[in-house]
Amino acid sequence: MFKPTLLATAITAALSLPALAQSDLDRLATATEAAGENMEAFLVSTVPSLADVMPDWAWSPEMREAASCTLDAIRAEGGDEAVATYITEMEAFAEVEITSLTQLSTVTPVPISPDFAAATGQTCGSAELAIQQMSESGLMAAMMDPAVMTALMGQ
Repeated sequence: MFKPTLLATAITAALSLPALAQSDLDRLATATEAAGENMEAFLVSTVPSLADVMPDWAWSPEMREAASCTLDAIRAEGGDEAVATYITEMEAFAEVEITSLTQLSTVTPVPISPDFAAATGQTCGSAELAIQQMSESGLMAAMMDPAVMTALMGQ
């Protein structure tokens, strides 16, 4: 009786591992999409014309793949605790009202370290995907307008 119960517990735990990883990815997706909406609210409240060039913050399959790669890299570097910390920090950040570009650049959570985050963003492709998304929507070009940047920096 003991062995079948132990085996069933082990099988259940093994089958739960992919679900746990998916849960991490889903939590990160929800947090980053909400953070994107918060950033959009700040940008549009400051420069209303930016409403016309906002990207869709929902994750594409490619972004899910890149984020999965990022979570794997964080886990390899810092373990499950580093993943949990990063996701929790992103969830907290998603609740923050953005009021300035300075705030945005200083309170956005960074996994492990800035160098690790930059390298992982390049390796996993999330940085390229984000730039592509903002370029295709027109946000990148709008942010290059000196009048837009002056208005945003005034906040």
